[in-house]
Amino acid sequence: MSTYDHDGLRLHYETVGSGPGVLCVHGASGSGAYDWAQLADALSGTHRVVIPDLRGHGKSDHRKGELALELIEEDLRALVQHEDLGNPHLIGFSFGAEVALRLALHHADLPASLVLISPGLGTTKSVDAAKAEVPSRDRLERGWPRELRDLHTERHGPDHWVEVMQELWVRHAERVFIPLEDLAVLTCPILLIHGSSDDPRRIRQAQLFVGANANARIVEINGGAHAVHKDHPDEVHRVVADFLSEVSP
Repeated sequence: MSTYDHDGLRLHYETVGSGPGVLCVHGASGSGAYDWAQLADALSGTHRVVIPDLRGHGKSDHRKGELALELIEEDLRALVQHEDLGNPHLIGFSFGAEVALRLALHHADLPASLVLISPGLGTTKSVDAAKAEVPSRDRLERGWPRELRDLHTERHGPDHWVEVMQELWVRHAERVFIPLEDLAVLTCPILLIHGSSDDPRRIRQAQLFVGANANARIVEINGGAHAVHKDHPDEVHRVVADFLSEVSP
């Protein structure tokens, strides 16, 4: 495990393998190792895979109220520079896919390619953060896996996941839908992956993405749910490896 300092926080990450750089961005209340350890091992023979714990997650530092996408984007840009990754391939899952996508939209010259697993494009009914409903602990516990809740206990305590999820919930409610014309200008190769049993809204948004950008393609994993990289790892690893082999110099 390595660390780097950015914005007054000490942030943790791991590196595996050698070759062209791959930066993997985990999902909400996940961690780098939880989401990506298996994929990193699968790619380690051909790529240098960097798997950070985002701020507020895993072993990285946290500041209350500072989980905005733009702050996380800048953390990742600093990590790219810190590790001298140049133009890495960006891989993200769910919330992490949103981070990777917006990083590419704001810094189009950064990614060599994008792999977005169950991405979202925001909401057409965004609300002001002050008016967004903050879910209760009971509501979150009913819908959030215990294995994700326990990832942060060692570094931040057993209740930390609630604070993280409540803030991310509110921030998600206020994120506006990304205009399709913005997606159209991305020039790097783009792979969208989702399970056939994922949230229909995410599947529809992936279809809209592909319709807007000629560089994007979709792979659907039959029987896969939201975390398709976890419940169908071998299929996802094969698809990602084939894609990176195709687009890597």
